[in-house]
Amino acid sequence: MANVEVTENIISWEPLRLTHVKPSFNAQESALASRQDLWHKFILFGIGQFKAAEVLRTIIIACEPEIILPVMYKEENPNKSTFLTKCSCNAIENLVKQGLCLTLSNGQELHIDIILGYTDSQNLQLNPNRIIAQALYYRYEPTKKILNLDDFENEKSLSSIYCPISLPKVLHFVLRCTKMGILSNNRDSRLPVRELSLRYNQITSIIFFEKFFNYHLTKLDLRHNQIADVEYLRYFSEFKISELWLDGNPLCIKYNKCHDYIQAVKNIFPHLQKLDGIVIGMEQKFVPNIQSNYLRDGTNTCLIKQFVKHYFTLYDQDDRQVINGLYDRDALYSMTLGPVSNYVHKQLTKTFVTNRNLLKFVDYAKCQEFLLRGPEKIISALKNQPPTIHHFKSFHVDLLYEGEIHLAISVQGMFSFRDVNQCPPMFFNRTFIIMKKEDNEYCITNDQCYLDGTPANLSGNNEIRFELKSVPKFIPTVFSVSEKEQLLTFLHELTTMNMKFCHQYLEDANWDIRSAIATFMNMYTVNNVPPEAFL
Repeated sequence: MANVEVTENIISWEPLRLTHVKPSFNAQESALASRQDLWHKFILFGIGQFKAAEVLRTIIIACEPEIILPVMYKEENPNKSTFLTKCSCNAIENLVKQGLCLTLSNGQELHIDIILGYTDSQNLQLNPNRIIAQALYYRYEPTKKILNLDDFENEKSLSSIYCPISLPKVLHFVLRCTKMGILSNNRDSRLPVRELSLRYNQITSIIFFEKFFNYHLTKLDLRHNQIADVEYLRYFSEFKISELWLDGNPLCIKYNKCHDYIQAVKNIFPHLQKLDGIVIGMEQKFVPNIQSNYLRDGTNTCLIKQFVKHYFTLYDQDDRQVINGLYDRDALYSMTLGPVSNYVHKQLTKTFVTNRNLLKFVDYAKCQEFLLRGPEKIISALKNQPPTIHHFKSFHVDLLYEGEIHLAISVQGMFSFRDVNQCPPMFFNRTFIIMKKEDNEYCITNDQCYLDGTPANLSGNNEIRFELKSVPKFIPTVFSVSEKEQLLTFLHELTTMNMKFCHQYLEDANWDIRSAIATFMNMYTVNNVPPEAFL
């Protein structure tokens, strides 16, 4: 009977609330916080315009050296959000010692209330350790011994668990879970990993106080993180790392000379043979360093990829009029045609009357004439060219210049003429100058196009074939923020409806102003517009 009463006392509990108004942590609250079978609810006040990631990172850092993993983050209103977590008593005590008040990056204060024992493990059957271990199991390739932790914070299988491995304590915890996922039979063994990839994780340093990997680790990929000094990677110096990727980290721009960069890295990784895809130790043989795509530190990678795909998808449409809007009103365009030996290519390129190849000019007065200015002339010239399809997999992109409002991009690759069968592809090189405009939009201010019928990398090689796929359909989408505001104002002035209803009508019409007006008129004539639309 006594045993039953003890069990009931352990299971039963009453939630207790810790508040930032009067932070305290007595013995009863500490006992409840120590329960590992209970979930605690965090209520956050004063989040303002901050995104969930920054708010949660601030809380996780404030709990160190203890670790918490937030789950089920929810914004209840613009100034209040909540999440659940299981954590140690010490983690909560650390927050109470700080008055349940933390400071965000801009100096804004974040206030926290904690409901201890909000619910139990029976009501919320969620095991973060097991979910993370399962995700890691599928990210490990046992045959090649590759562990891929790229962009792990956004791993879909983690569901609502926030797990930023940019924080050393969280990365340490994840690697412990990796042991559970990969080495379920012997958790004390080191991880059998040859290649470790940690790209796109905002990592600033690697600090471990535990040996996770065995001596097989030879390849390390840390591209596109926030590592400012190679010294922050000393943990890996005991391994025989022969291949290392650091491209896209702040440390890469610290060095003015390639030799200095290589030497600094080799001081930490003495067995290194390949750095950022380049075989090192070859400098004295005058072997040039070549990269397939050069996008500097990677900060504009998404923008460049989006632009390249968007532009050439539009260019390959049946009607190139859809390109209208991409060129600035004073944009310049020129096209140069290189040597063409194929008969079909020669016939097709006769339509390219704007060829500015100076070696082909007879009348140099036309040199200025073939430098097209303005979107009307440019698009008219592009529409006269035969239908094409570009082979995106053959593309190489270089970021030539990066300024505050300008980017210079060089794109080269292969394309084919769609209406011609059994015709080899042609080579192109386009150099774009794109400029940032209002509403974070970009437009082309200069476009230099070079076409070549017999590129050096394909001459004499008849084995290369490109499958002619159909052109992806393009459905033009909407407007910028300022353009939407203009449409809203116009509909408001025309109908006298308030902005809320005007926005709804335009949303339903996919921002087609004519369709929105027609819908309004049809509903207005049958008295079907609610009175509150005019309040």
